[in-house]
Amino acid sequence: MAKGGINPRTVMAPLAAFTMACVLFAYTRSSIQTAKLNAKIHREAQQREISEERRRNE
Repeated sequence: MAKGGINPRTVMAPLAAFTMACVLFAYTRSSIQTAKLNAKIHREAQQREISEERRRNE
């Protein structure tokens, strides 16, 4: 067996690392987008609450 040859054992670890990096990237992006959307929804709901409260107090 030649040193430095390409075989399934030498390919699998980098391939697994690349796959994990891609999954982590996708998870991170979707988590950030979900958090931003959730914050926007809560912010809008809070603004509606404040507006309704002001109308009741007028």
